[in-house]
Amino acid sequence: MTDQSPDRTEEHPKIRSWKRTALEWGFVILFIAFLRFTDQGTVVQGWMQRAILATGIFQADTSWAEEEAVPASYDLALETLDGEPAHMESFRGRTIFLNLWATWCAPCLAEMPYIQGLYEEVGDEGIEFVAITTDDDPEIARQFVENKGYTFPVYRVVGVMPERYRSHTLPTTWVISPEGKVATVHAGMANYNTRGFRRFIRSLSNIESL
Repeated sequence: MTDQSPDRTEEHPKIRSWKRTALEWGFVILFIAFLRFTDQGTVVQGWMQRAILATGIFQADTSWAEEEAVPASYDLALETLDGEPAHMESFRGRTIFLNLWATWCAPCLAEMPYIQGLYEEVGDEGIEFVAITTDDDPEIARQFVENKGYTFPVYRVVGVMPERYRSHTLPTTWVISPEGKVATVHAGMANYNTRGFRRFIRSLSNIESL
C-alpha cells in the first residue's frame, strides 16, 4: 500500500510566514542601526534629507521677527579651524548668518550645500557667515569642509556659548540684523538658498538685488 501521509519535511505555512517576517524585521533593524550608528549611515541620511530639502518642504521662518524683538548677543569668542582668534563683536553692525552644526548630524549635512549656495550668492554683500562646529575634534570638521569644498567661514566656540545661542537641536540657525536683533531663528534643517530667503536676508541690510 502506498503511503499517502504528507511529507513531514515540508514546513507549515505559518512557520514559513513567521520566519519570513522575522527575516524582514531583521533587515529593517540592521538598516536602522546602519543609519544610526555608522559614519556611512550619517552620510546616507544626509543624502536622503537633502533630497527632501530640494522639494522646498522645509523653509526657514522669516516672519519670526515680526512677533519677537530679541536682542542678539555679541559676547561670543571664536577661533577658526586654523586656530586664529575671532569674536562676534567684530561683526556688530552687519547682518549675520549664524549656524550651529556637527559632522555627525545628518540634517546638518543635508542643509550644508544650500548654505554654501547662499554664501556664494550673498557672502560678498556684507553679510557675515558664522558656521560653528560642535565637533570635539576640529580636525574632523576641517577635513569634512575641505573634502566637500565648502568655503563659508567655520569656527569653534572658545569658552562658554551665550545663553542666546544654546540649542538642543542641531542644526539651529540664527539671523542677526545690523541693529543687533535676532531677525529669525530656525531649529532643524532648511533650504536657505531660496529666492524668498535671499530676499529676506538682504532686506535686513537694505540690499535690493535678488
